[in-house]
Amino acid sequence: MKLLNFGLSQPSFATELLALGYVWDLHNCCDFVGLTINADDNSAVMTWTAGGHPSTMYSGCSLIFRGLKQLFVSPRYEELPLSEDTCVSGISKLVPNREQRSEYRVKREWDQSEPFHLFLEFQGRRGIEIDAESAELVGIAQIGKQPTGSPKASTPLP
Repeated sequence: MKLLNFGLSQPSFATELLALGYVWDLHNCCDFVGLTINADDNSAVMTWTAGGHPSTMYSGCSLIFRGLKQLFVSPRYEELPLSEDTCVSGISKLVPNREQRSEYRVKREWDQSEPFHLFLEFQGRRGIEIDAESAELVGIAQIGKQPTGSPKASTPLP
């Protein structure tokens, strides 16, 4: 998969994406809204609302996965409240071998040409693993609304 316009703050268990001149803290300042699969163009879209610094320009963001190859959704832990499913606990690049559990497929360092799947895990313990040709972060424009959220949540990139 090629990350077109964003990066992870670290290759394993990150909670921040670096894109559009901001640090998007998906754990502390964004709430996951949902996942959509589009059959007409073979894409998947994950969407978040944002508070904190990006909210002055954006009300949220979407990750658009084009050339969708595989998408796996694991079950959530039912004892936890549904509110835990809106909070990302970690984002990791995974070795594509699905014969092993996700926690055994992370690496500290990746060569730029190595293939990987993107794995997003939520506080409710649900996991979403995606393999696609590319992924792009798109900001959702702020329309006539005052910024909300904590001022410390996300910061502009230096």
